[in-house]
Amino acid sequence: MEGSSQHKPDLIQSFLQRRCFKLAIGAGIVTFSVAFLGYFLYKNWGTITAYHWRVDYAALGLTALLHLCAFATGIYGWHAIISRLVGVDDLALNARIYSFSVVARRIPGMAWEIATRVVMYGELGVSKAIVGLGSLLEILVTTLAGSVMYIALTPFTASYASRLGSWPLLAALGLGIILTHPRLVTYVMRKVRRNALPVPLRYADTLRWFWIYVVDWIIGGLVLFATVRTIYPLPYSNLLQVIADWTLTGVLTSFITFVPSSLGLREVTFTLLLSRYMPEHVAIVAAILVRLLMTAYSLLWLLVATRLGKAREKSPHA
Repeated sequence: MEGSSQHKPDLIQSFLQRRCFKLAIGAGIVTFSVAFLGYFLYKNWGTITAYHWRVDYAALGLTALLHLCAFATGIYGWHAIISRLVGVDDLALNARIYSFSVVARRIPGMAWEIATRVVMYGELGVSKAIVGLGSLLEILVTTLAGSVMYIALTPFTASYASRLGSWPLLAALGLGIILTHPRLVTYVMRKVRRNALPVPLRYADTLRWFWIYVVDWIIGGLVLFATVRTIYPLPYSNLLQVIADWTLTGVLTSFITFVPSSLGLREVTFTLLLSRYMPEHVAIVAAILVRLLMTAYSLLWLLVATRLGKAREKSPHA
C-alpha cells in the first residue's frame, strides 16, 4: 500500500506530461474559444453589419507607434535578461532573435517562441538550457509585474476597491519588492526547472527587469485602448480600466504558455472584459482587431530588424 501510494504522484505527473494530454487541453481551449467567438459573432452579427463603422486613422496610426514602443521595451527586457545570464550583450543580435521569437509566438503550437530562441542562440554556441531558463525567467518576471500592476490599478478600476484609497498601491509596491527578491526568484526557477541559473541574481537585476515589464504592460494597455478608439469613441475615463483588462488578460493567458494552442482564448477574455463598458459587438471586433494589428506589426518590426541586421553586417565598420 505504501509503495503504491508513493507511485501515484509519479503516475499522475507522467500522465500530465504526456503529449496527448497536452494536445487534448490545447484542442479543448481552441474549441471553446472558437465556439464562444462564433456564438458572440452570430449573436451580434445583425448589429455588426448594420453598425456604421468609422475608422479613426489617427488612433490607428497611434497603435503602430505604441506597438513599436512596446516591442522596443520587450527587446530591452529580453536583452537585459540574456546578457545577464550568458553575457550576450549584442543588442542588435538579441533584438533580431527576439523579433523572430515574437512572430513565432503567433503560431499555434507548443512554445514556438522559446524553441525559436533556443535554436537561434544554439547556432551561436549559446547553451540551449540557459536560453530556455532565460525565457522561463522572462515569463516569471513578466507575470509578477503584471500581477502587481493589476493590484495597483484596482482603486481606479474596481468599485469594491475604490474606498481603499492608496492602500492597494502601497500593497502592490510592497508585493513587488518581496516577489522580486533574488532568492525567491531563484527558488521559483529551481522549482520549475532543476537546472541552476548560471549566475547569482542580484536585486538590481530583478528590480530592473520588474520595472521594464511594468512599463511594457502599460504600453500594451495603451495599444489596446488606441485599437478600441480606432473603431469606437471610448471615453478617456476608461483608460486605466483598459490597461487593467489588458494586464489581467495577459497574466491569465501566461499560465498556459506551454499548452499546445491557446488560439482565441485571449480574444475571448478581451471580449468578456471589454463588453462591461462598451457594446458587445464593438468588444468582439476590437478583440479580433487587436490580434490582427499586433500580428501585422510584429511581422513589420521583424522585417525592419532583419533589414537593419543585414545592413549592419555589410557595413565596413561592423
